[in-house]
Amino acid sequence: SQAAASANAAAVAASSMATEHTWIHQNTPNPEVRKFEPPAEQRGKFAVSSLAVRDTLLAVEGVQDVFVAQPTDVGTLPWISVTRTAATSWEALVPSVQAALGTIPVDAGLNQDIKVEVDANEAEAGSIEAEIEEVLTHRVRPAVQADGGDVELVKWDEEEGQVILKLQGACRGCPQSAVTLQEGILRTLQHFVPAVKTVVAEEEEIIHNATGADPTADIHWVHDGQPDAAGIKELSAGGTPFFSTFAGMKVEGPRLRRVQFSSRLQLDGRTPEHVFVSCPECKVRRTIEDPNDLLKKNKGNTTGDAAVVICPSCCVVISR
Repeated sequence: SQAAASANAAAVAASSMATEHTWIHQNTPNPEVRKFEPPAEQRGKFAVSSLAVRDTLLAVEGVQDVFVAQPTDVGTLPWISVTRTAATSWEALVPSVQAALGTIPVDAGLNQDIKVEVDANEAEAGSIEAEIEEVLTHRVRPAVQADGGDVELVKWDEEEGQVILKLQGACRGCPQSAVTLQEGILRTLQHFVPAVKTVVAEEEEIIHNATGADPTADIHWVHDGQPDAAGIKELSAGGTPFFSTFAGMKVEGPRLRRVQFSSRLQLDGRTPEHVFVSCPECKVRRTIEDPNDLLKKNKGNTTGDAAVVICPSCCVVISR
């Protein structure tokens, strides 16, 4: 009938419109994070603050964290990265996130809460810090942002030649972040700014569960390295794998023999995403991503232990 045909046409149109206005999502190198982009016809037309977007998404069950890309102009909202909670499937979460994003007001006038942030401590023109900022802006961030992440310069230590970056979006907790820092960002910075010697990620302060009962909470580990040359040699001989916090560096032969001090971290069933290691003696600060992954039998670990070298002479031995 004509009425049925009209109803069917309306349903098809509604479905088409829903698809047309649905936020696009894509995988990122971090399996716990998805990148969401608005439909092309809506980009740059949002009348909402970044904070409001974040609050809206954090209210969605299964969302652990949200990163809203820094707006480049009033009303601009380029893309968003969403981190899921443990045991939440993307199949269930994506539609909920898209539905929440669909509530963002469009074309309702420009919201003056959205402003381009300007660093009050902007680097002096011509300085090394300014050169680093320029390389990050034009050579590094576009590629990182394409994968749903971002980096921000926290500090330039001229005496040490060290660049400290804040990792954001998909970069936080990403299994490939160490490779990105050392083989991607460091090489690019050194090419354009020879004064740069090292690049490290800023360690974030984690608010621990007051009762200490959260088994997934990140661990802050103070490395009190004790002389353990014999124990380290025994671990190696017994098949315990040794890993390095420096991408591309294998711990074997002469490098392994230099490791003389260790501290022991027992996970006791905990499943943290990160272990933040600090050494009060040598001031080293390192991040160990997903320590349980280092202990998996299906990845060749048959001992239940893994040693992570944090400096030329020290390691943290992690056990189940």
